[in-house]
Amino acid sequence: MRESGLLRRMALLEAAGFLAVVAIMWLDEVLDLPHKLFGFQATPVNWVEGLIETTMVIGCALVVLFFTRTLVHRLKTLRGLLSICCVCHKIRDDAGTWRPVESYVKEHSEAEFSHGICPGCAEKHYKNFLPSSEKSA
Repeated sequence: MRESGLLRRMALLEAAGFLAVVAIMWLDEVLDLPHKLFGFQATPVNWVEGLIETTMVIGCALVVLFFTRTLVHRLKTLRGLLSICCVCHKIRDDAGTWRPVESYVKEHSEAEFSHGICPGCAEKHYKNFLPSSEKSA
């Protein structure tokens, strides 16, 4: 749900920016702004040129909106405060369900998990299974 809201806001802002560019292009074409503002030689309205420029800007807008959509769909980040159990380390999701850290993080990011054991935990929990050379004195 957050992803679609972000995408919608970004698309609206991008569309507004491209529409502003098209509006400025047409104002320039119709009002001949360089002539009025800077005294340059007056030019007649060229409807074909205006339509071609508008088509090019709309084409660029579609490409930008497509790539923005693609990037937002690929973007998966963890944000905010996570409730985590201090005993089993499960995380409470938005629905109130307690889930293993691995499944929660995998669903909300691109992270993959690989399990191992640190030397301290190996010593504490698996001391009887360690080779004698790895046991601390």
